[in-house]
Amino acid sequence: MEDSWALIVDASQFWHNYRHEANALGVYDAVRRLGLPDSRIVLMIAGDVACDVRNSAPGTVFNSASREANLFPADVEVDYRGAEVSVETLLRVLTDTHPPSTAGSRRRASGAGRNVLVCHTGHGGDGFFKFR
Repeated sequence: MEDSWALIVDASQFWHNYRHEANALGVYDAVRRLGLPDSRIVLMIAGDVACDVRNSAPGTVFNSASREANLFPADVEVDYRGAEVSVETLLRVLTDTHPPSTAGSRRRASGAGRNVLVCHTGHGGDGFFKFR
């Protein structure tokens, strides 16, 4: 897995898009359980449903009504939040063309031979994605 990376993007914000954040966090949970370390995962979350005042279980996100597994554990590493989740940021991560001051944890090492899982959840249609 040393050449494997994951770029997980939840491009939706607001409470009514809870499912998008849960989808992204579900993929994040899955790749971590498969052994991919956070140093090889770039997680972008546009909203903040875990802390939304309408969340009946503050600090948690679930992907089922049974609430069996909290997808927002204390050690979740969100690399980009809120307004940082943009088309520009996505392209910078994909191409590793960040400003020199960008922390290594917010980068993906690019190059030939890299396996990259890209997961984008949110709204869109034929030929386009919406961001926030």
